[in-house]
Amino acid sequence: MEENSDDVTLVKNTKNEQKNPLRIIFLNLFISVFIIMCYFYVAEFFGSISTIFVENSEFLINFGVTLLVLTFFSILAGKFHGFIAGFIGEYLYQLAYYETIYIHWCFIVGIFGFLCGAYKYYPLKYKEKKNILFTFIVILISTFIMIFIIIVSQNVFSSTQFDIEIIILNYGLYFFIQALLTALLVPILLFLYDKALATNEKHLYYMILTHHLVSMSDHTFYLKFGRTYIYFCSRCSGVIIGGLIAFFFTHLFERIYHTKISPITAVFLCVILPIPGLIDWGTQRLTLRKSTTESRLFTGFVIGSALHLMSFTREYYFLTIFLVIFYFSIVGILIFFGQRRGYGQEYLEIEKEENLDESHNPTN
Repeated sequence: MEENSDDVTLVKNTKNEQKNPLRIIFLNLFISVFIIMCYFYVAEFFGSISTIFVENSEFLINFGVTLLVLTFFSILAGKFHGFIAGFIGEYLYQLAYYETIYIHWCFIVGIFGFLCGAYKYYPLKYKEKKNILFTFIVILISTFIMIFIIIVSQNVFSSTQFDIEIIILNYGLYFFIQALLTALLVPILLFLYDKALATNEKHLYYMILTHHLVSMSDHTFYLKFGRTYIYFCSRCSGVIIGGLIAFFFTHLFERIYHTKISPITAVFLCVILPIPGLIDWGTQRLTLRKSTTESRLFTGFVIGSALHLMSFTREYYFLTIFLVIFYFSIVGILIFFGQRRGYGQEYLEIEKEENLDESHNPTN
């Protein structure tokens, strides 16, 4: 994107949004939930950080993919996100797959996330190559601290008593080997992340993602990766996030309780959840009020949840189709009356002004 008035508008709106307390709260919650989801799904394929220690008390070489993922995201997000995601992610995995909850392992994983996150990433951090070495050292120091905690907790909480030498070999040394591989790979991944996304400041604003002109960027929500800002339509972002989180929690519900959400419950939620979104979008469309980024995200979130829950309606399939037709009919009616009340006129006027500016450029 060339440097022009659009860039100035984006930067100004972005700086204003960065100070928005509701955005800060939402973003931090979203980051924590995202890492928890990543931890859980990776653990489903490769086992959680505690799995090898809980299910096998003998020395066994195994690369800890889940440990790698948690370490990488903890450094990117920070110590508090690392602790919360590590603790809750491990707890949810144990709840879904273990017959017993090993709460000390939840704390072990959370503490490791906290220690790694203490050396938090910031844009251009790895422009200085020495920080790659420092990251390796931080992870290594965190590893030695965790080895001590693992050995002590295993000696205290284990129902089966082992000699201290066996505990050191089968628990301490094994964790060291896993963490050593992680300590070697994570700094490289962070360097590549920094190189790709933080070398230059970029604002990626595309109509296919935002559905609004740059001058109406207050209708968008952005995610920042390094120094790269990617903008999305606020309500669409809420829909996608809501759908993904609903998918995660319904999957979690099925794993823990070994049952699916009942069709009648799913239908009831599909009736109720879209209503706030219709009210928020509809009143804006009729120019009765102006919605906010927060309301768009929230209402989009509940609509996304409803869209996912449609897959649980099963024998009420035709009722679900009727609901979709009914709600889309309401949307169509609101669009019609909104156009008559002049909604979108500002958008069209801005677009016309931009086209006139281009057509009135002097030529030789």
